[in-house]
Amino acid sequence: MHTRTILGFMAVLAVPFGSALATDRVGITSLAFRNPIKGNIYASQWGPAPLFNLLLQTSPDTWGYDLVGSMVTFAPATADGTPSQMGWHDHPVPILFVQIVQGGLWFQEKPHLDCLTYYPTGSVLTEAQGNIHNAYNFDKKTATILWVSGFVERYMPATRTEAPDPFTGDPNVASPPPPLCRDSPLPPATASPARR
Repeated sequence: MHTRTILGFMAVLAVPFGSALATDRVGITSLAFRNPIKGNIYASQWGPAPLFNLLLQTSPDTWGYDLVGSMVTFAPATADGTPSQMGWHDHPVPILFVQIVQGGLWFQEKPHLDCLTYYPTGSVLTEAQGNIHNAYNFDKKTATILWVSGFVERYMPATRTEAPDPFTGDPNVASPPPPLCRDSPLPPATASPARR
């Protein structure tokens, strides 16, 4: 019931993505939308299923939340093995959902900055403000495609905040990707960086 109401009020706006003072994005394309949520949302699960609560207070005015969504594509790695990468950043949002719909994603974030975690097709990751990270595609044959959606306060002009590389300290120079973490799921053999 609420979904139809919300969809009826959505207007499509382009999501701005700045690139000043950022580690390079390599082989990334993105189609993004930003849609105002004009009515409050309330959901609750009272049955025997797992607990689920969502309360979002918003407005048709200048304050409130927008729903952001984008389809992000990481190109396959080059013939010499150079991966596509997102560059260091975080998202100024209370919550962002990332679903891997094709390929796999190699993710670098705290507390394991010195290694990568592999996520296969079908994985869902959650992100929030302050979660600074970088992501790669090492697969030479398959592009990685992500569907990203979440909520952002309407006054925030961008859904991405650039960050310097935590190893070089330079916002314009990215360190080389680290090896795979010991506890990471294994990627396909044809797309695997070294394990640490």
